Amino acid sequence: MAFKLVKRNKLPVRVKGTLPDDDGKPTDFDFTLNCKRLTQDEIDALASDKVAPIKSFIHNVSEGWDAVIDGQGQPVPFATEQLEEMIAIPGMPMMILQCYLKQVSAVAKN
Repeated sequence: MAFKLVKRNKLPVRVKGTLPDDDGKPTDFDFTLNCKRLTQDEIDALASDKVAPIKSFIHNVSEGWDAVIDGQGQPVPFATEQLEEMIAIPGMPMMILQCYLKQVSAVAKN
């Protein structure tokens, strides 16, 4: 199959894991963060910038989300404040970054 050299601007990033509930039991979560698709040069530039932390990267690429709900099961609208609340959860920023890099990267196929 031929390779299509096409500029793609959007990247849905699936983030799936567990988070302890109030009793310490793992609770599953699964949502999609809608992101800007960066080129390798753009990722390299951000990675080499020691001043910009992972949270800043997430704020720069995030444009929306799907399947994020509140305690009553209602959809949470995407906004900077809500994104900041999400990435304040320990481990979440690194998980999002790893999922982003996995989704945006080319992989070998047998």
